Amino acid sequence: MSLHAACRIPFLHPTAYRSLTTSSRCLKGNTRKPRLTASGMGVMSEKSKEKRDSARQLLATTNRKKWEDTNRKLAALTGKLPTTNVYLSANFEQRHFLLAEAAEFLREAAQPEMFDCLQNPLRAKFTLNMRTKKKTKFLQKFEGHVVLPNSLDFLPKSRVIALCKDADDAALAVEAGAVHAGGTELFTRLENGSVHWEEYDTVVAHTDWEPTLKKLRHVLKERLPTMRNGRIGSDVLTLVTTHSIGISMESTALEGVPEIAFLDVIIGQLAWDATRLETNMQAYFDAVQSNKSSRVPGNAVLSVELYCPPTGERFPIDLAPYLPVSAEISTADDDNLEEETVLTQNDEFSQALTA
Repeated sequence: MSLHAACRIPFLHPTAYRSLTTSSRCLKGNTRKPRLTASGMGVMSEKSKEKRDSARQLLATTNRKKWEDTNRKLAALTGKLPTTNVYLSANFEQRHFLLAEAAEFLREAAQPEMFDCLQNPLRAKFTLNMRTKKKTKFLQKFEGHVVLPNSLDFLPKSRVIALCKDADDAALAVEAGAVHAGGTELFTRLENGSVHWEEYDTVVAHTDWEPTLKKLRHVLKERLPTMRNGRIGSDVLTLVTTHSIGISMESTALEGVPEIAFLDVIIGQLAWDATRLETNMQAYFDAVQSNKSSRVPGNAVLSVELYCPPTGERFPIDLAPYLPVSAEISTADDDNLEEETVLTQNDEFSQALTA
């Protein structure tokens, strides 16, 4: 080899060969990661814990103050309506829009000349009531599942693993769309971590597996099927179909404000017609209300905001068309019976954090 040819070969530093070696460490999210054995590694010091707790406390205090200030401001503006067509919205009672009206406003900003995002997902942010009948007790989290009347075909289907009762059910589950289906062998693979965390989105199981599913808690974590989240049942085929095309709902908490929680969902594409969007929105409301804990007084939904990224506009939605109607009988005079429509429970909370 000539000296000239040798000069064209790049020199590799010895440390560059590290990328060529194999590693037992799995991808991010997999539970089968090697444990740290060196002393002191992976252990949080007391000083680090204090800093973390201090940061969380500061965040909670800030969120609480902002939430209370927003409630006071909204309460002060209640009943204050503008008298002209042009006004500063921050100085008057907040307006709530019909879904079709809000979607049309978002479409104006989504035109090709502006953001060009008519095919983007249209999202709704629910503010949920987490209060209970006891003033000092609050719900920790809301979970539910819904099959929308107008499916979100533009989103990928959920990848479902099914723990079945027998081989026949497993074969039917695979035909229904399960990525893996089986019995004891599949259970062992899940327990050992042989099925990669990124190969599936959720797990459903036959009721016969309920007593032994706790062994998978450390592997599946929030994907563990339970009776509460609706992923355990006697009809595994229906579970697979429901969870592969359905939408899983899970709330997120606001640090320092246990009275509320947020639920962010997709109701369709911005270009969809109002009828399809309305029926999907009603399906979400019905699912939230049906999964509401009996300990929660009043309505489960306090407020809803409609938005479509990357546009920055958010529109508070009028809840009246979606909330349930209850009939209250007046006992003062039996001759005068009238039905009252219960729109909201605690109006201050229904307007929280929508500004």
